[in-house]
Amino acid sequence: MRHSSAAQLGLILAVLAPVGCSSSRDHLQMIDNRELPAQHQIAELKPVNAETVESQAATDSTEIAEVATESAAVAATEVAMQKAVAPESEEIVLASVIEDQSEEITKSDSQNVELALAEETDAISSDPSQTCLTEYSVGAGSKMTLNELENLALENNPTLKQANASIVRSQGFYDQVGRGANPTIGYSGSQLADEGTDQHVLFFEREFVRGGKLQLNRDVLSHATAAQQWELETQRMRVLTDVRVRYFAAIAAQQELKAATEFVEVTTKGVEIAQMRKEALEDTQIDVLQSLTQDQEAKLVQQKARIAYEAAWMELTALIGLPCLGEAELLPPANISAHPLNECSLYEMMLCNSPEMATAKQRVAQARAKLSRQEVQAIPNITAQIGAGFDNATDAGMLNLQLSAPLPIYNKNRGNISAAYAEYCRATNNVTRIRCDIKARLARVIQQYESARVTVDRYENEILPQTDEALRLSNEAYDQGELSFLQILVIRKSYLDARFKSIAAHKELAQAQAKLDGLLLTGGLEEPQDVIEDDSLRGQTYSGQ
Repeated sequence: MRHSSAAQLGLILAVLAPVGCSSSRDHLQMIDNRELPAQHQIAELKPVNAETVESQAATDSTEIAEVATESAAVAATEVAMQKAVAPESEEIVLASVIEDQSEEITKSDSQNVELALAEETDAISSDPSQTCLTEYSVGAGSKMTLNELENLALENNPTLKQANASIVRSQGFYDQVGRGANPTIGYSGSQLADEGTDQHVLFFEREFVRGGKLQLNRDVLSHATAAQQWELETQRMRVLTDVRVRYFAAIAAQQELKAATEFVEVTTKGVEIAQMRKEALEDTQIDVLQSLTQDQEAKLVQQKARIAYEAAWMELTALIGLPCLGEAELLPPANISAHPLNECSLYEMMLCNSPEMATAKQRVAQARAKLSRQEVQAIPNITAQIGAGFDNATDAGMLNLQLSAPLPIYNKNRGNISAAYAEYCRATNNVTRIRCDIKARLARVIQQYESARVTVDRYENEILPQTDEALRLSNEAYDQGELSFLQILVIRKSYLDARFKSIAAHKELAQAQAKLDGLLLTGGLEEPQDVIEDDSLRGQTYSGQ
């Protein structure tokens, strides 16, 4: 009978193992597919449709059914052989149970495969990574202002969310480093082997922190939290400055596209005039070919301007945090009133209002608080223990009191004090470095601003009016046959160059003004600085002696 039971157990394992392994392999393969990067999932799952899913489910069900049928056949053979040797009613019942279990496993696995395939199909259709839709999508012909773009950036730029998370993280550390240690309660028994002389004591133990370490811990983290709040403001200014700079770049690209389109109209009209003059025997085929060449070059400039505008728009939307935002027409702001700048007054204003400088000063206060904290680390904590119990030998109660403290003989925390002082010196020198860096950045931006200002003034007041008038007069003279075709080509080229250089000068002026308004802070997609402290000061408070 024992031999029969062992054979029955082996038979059950033989039936269950193939189906279970097959199901496990399918499940692991499914998990592996879900853990692939999004681009690989799309490449592998994109061809799946409803018919494919149904056929795949039918195939998997058939394979599972075949495995289960083979296992059931093996089971029936084994049962028949055992029945021939020792026909017992229990073995017949067991074979029937095995067949029922095989059928249940087949149905269950088939349903699991179909359900898994259905879930994969739903995941493909609902995967947001395969679509590029946002709640801020704009339609064709929509217009957007700088203020709208700034608001979208403040809501969606990921670096601002990172900076906010760092503030919450620092606040959590602030709460943790000031927490006291949990008390200890326990039991102590002695002389338990000696009947009638055993002693039993319940005790309560707690460590008392001296030197105000917990409060000093929170002083350090309070300055760290304040620094992170200024870091958030710094990142906000970086994002706004970059949005304005990219916005003016996109505006310039949009204006260049418009100027190129207008110039294409001029060159197309020039081709028509050249052909008419050739038919009137006033121009040659060479003039017509030169006119066609200039027209093709103008169309090439138009295509490049279109590509530049699309690239500027993509860069702007990526900075905002909505890379799939639909293209819209940008409304240009009012003309910037350009005036000479006073470098000294600007520098003082930058130092007073820069959140970057405020962050650095908070880091100095944080380092000074950490130095004060390390100076009291050597003050020993006191551990007190009070216990109450019963002594069976004397048939009387007991009350114990124990006080202990480490002696600061070998470890006086001098190494940490020295390191904290070095960190304080580094933080103070960082303030000086930022002052010098602001001065250097201000010099570069002022140079860009002044150069763009005089360029805009010259083009607006002299060059552009002259080129517009020259183009108008040259067209009239060419129509009347008073001007050669080579001269008209040179004038047209000068007109387009002047338009593009004027647009570039306006862009540089607007971008320089945006940097000054943003306190010279750029880097809207650079990762903001995270909190540099954690709850290690609390661990040092209790275990650093």
